[in-house]
Amino acid sequence: MIFFRKLFFKAVYMNNWTLFFATSTLILFSSFFMYFVEPETFSSPFEGLWWTMTTVVTVGYGDVSPVTVLGKIFAMFLYVIGIGLMTVLISKVIDTLSIRKRMKEEGRLQITRENHILLINWTSRAQIALNELLKSFPDIHAVIIDEMTEKIPFLHERVDFVKGAPAAESTFMQANLLKAKSVMIFSPDDARNASSADGLTLLIASTLGATAKKYGQNLYTICEVTDSKHISAFTHANVEEFITPNDTAAQLAARSIQFNGSSEIIRQLTCNDGHDLYCIPKQSDWTTYRDAKKALAEKGILLVANHQDLSVTAKLDEPIPDDARLFIICDKEAYSHLQTDKSFRL
Repeated sequence: MIFFRKLFFKAVYMNNWTLFFATSTLILFSSFFMYFVEPETFSSPFEGLWWTMTTVVTVGYGDVSPVTVLGKIFAMFLYVIGIGLMTVLISKVIDTLSIRKRMKEEGRLQITRENHILLINWTSRAQIALNELLKSFPDIHAVIIDEMTEKIPFLHERVDFVKGAPAAESTFMQANLLKAKSVMIFSPDDARNASSADGLTLLIASTLGATAKKYGQNLYTICEVTDSKHISAFTHANVEEFITPNDTAAQLAARSIQFNGSSEIIRQLTCNDGHDLYCIPKQSDWTTYRDAKKALAEKGILLVANHQDLSVTAKLDEPIPDDARLFIICDKEAYSHLQTDKSFRL
């Protein structure tokens, strides 16, 4: 009895891989041993494996069982040793999964996803943006980086979490920054004023740019800036786009008063409701913007811009650059037709 108790506690503190190897070895040995001891009862090693597995997991169907004295003695040995080892192994597997789940919730796991979106600083605007991303793009994965949040703030199968200082290279590497598709830095909610908030955003953007440059990567970065007057400070931070929510809201309100209904147009384009804004590449049979406009119009799609250039309708006869990123406005049905059109490259 003392021997078996010592053996059990030794298994409990055994290395996981050693325990797995020991359990697998016992199961395989038992399968072949019963086949050689009782070939009439166990017609093949697989029959021995079937009996061994139903024994060590305490199912015991009873469809096959040893009949010889040696076979029954070995079965009693397997009851004690095998069931004990399997119980310890299953409990360790459950513990490992529980620990991994807890580490994931606490943002302590290394992110292995690729082509994902990084959302830095968890705010109410970040939550709205994430909701829209997940709803609009079914294949997109996102990683939230935040220092103050204790556990993952958004439970979703396509969302991961990294807890750490957002201006630290180690945090970026844990979030697999170098394999990310783009990065969105949100202005922190807990800053005392606009200058402090934008200062923190600039620090993060600068560290991000330095890290990407160090490893020879070019990351598309978007920053939320509280005060548009601070945008000039980001000149050397390699930021591609800026969002100024306060200024944008004020300007939209002014235009809604002057041009009634304009806010509804913007709402539809930003809320995945009705018509939406999409981006497509240049097609091989398009030479000028006029070719693109005509081909898209036949499908009920409006061409509005190339990159940030909204003047494409004023230069319809100019050639479209090969690296063009054409922005279009259409409803979901029209865009779905583009996606299913084999002659169209997205």
